[in-house]
Amino acid sequence: MDPPARESVKRINAQLWTLGNKVMCIKVDTEETPPFHSLCSWQETDRTFHLLPLNDTLLPPSAEGDAAIDRIQECGTGGSVWGLGNEAICKVKGWREDRQLEAATIAFVSEHCPFVPLPQVLYSWIDEASNRTFLVMRRVHCRTLNSTWPHLSAAQRLNIASDVAQHCAALARNTSLRYETVSHCGVLEYWLMGRPSASNPTWLPMVLGPFTAPELRAYMAQISSEAVPEFGDSLLLYHPDLGPTNILVSDDGDRVAAIIDWEAAAYFPDFWVATRPATNWAFRLSDLDTDAEKNEWSKLFVEALKGEGFDSLDMVYMKWNIAKLGPV
Repeated sequence: MDPPARESVKRINAQLWTLGNKVMCIKVDTEETPPFHSLCSWQETDRTFHLLPLNDTLLPPSAEGDAAIDRIQECGTGGSVWGLGNEAICKVKGWREDRQLEAATIAFVSEHCPFVPLPQVLYSWIDEASNRTFLVMRRVHCRTLNSTWPHLSAAQRLNIASDVAQHCAALARNTSLRYETVSHCGVLEYWLMGRPSASNPTWLPMVLGPFTAPELRAYMAQISSEAVPEFGDSLLLYHPDLGPTNILVSDDGDRVAAIIDWEAAAYFPDFWVATRPATNWAFRLSDLDTDAEKNEWSKLFVEALKGEGFDSLDMVYMKWNIAKLGPV
């Protein structure tokens, strides 16, 4: 990716940022008249932030900007996250035409599953010239489940697991006959596909499908010498990245405040809902001493999912996954 994803958002000065090739962000006194071409705005104490179409005439001469000063997360070669003041974040990811937009997924879930707690999208766009997407959202001022976990009681941990499992059940009431996203794009899930070709850019995640359920079974049978886990023809809407860093917990520890990182959400085989958290390292807690402690969220979550009627085929899946063949 050129320039690298980590260089996508730059602070020019205390009141001005550039966001790729198409948009800029300015911070002004709230009493000032809003610019007529503002794309969106949000308030922070006595200042207001506006997103505007990028206008080079508003930039200081020879303004290089600093991409590191507001960067709060670097997601490998394919994305990064910045803070825009204290009330908004900007998430940048690699893009091509067959990729689902995270903002579209959040909008779908907001409409069809209104009780699932979501971050608020302020503005989203595609920067085609640099093959990346930009997503500006309100910041959720809560800690992750990962950081909160040591301070939660056993009852609170069970309650969070139950909450997230119930949200999964609500999502799963939305079904499709195709392995696809809500906008009918291919699915981003490396753990259900063959190994990516060495020629696939690391900054551009590979997607699979759309497939019908029989086509997905045939594909999975083709790429492994072991049996494919059984699943029905009706595929379920699911957020496959419900690890402890993507669940934000209320300050009192009693409820889920928000679920974030929806870029991989799609319609999946029914077995995957409880199998993925039982088999994937991304569901492990960090900064704990033993493997048993690190796996506590995964175990609680899987049991809560079973209570909602989802079966884990972890042993069958692991045999299939270990026996996967080369790039397909």
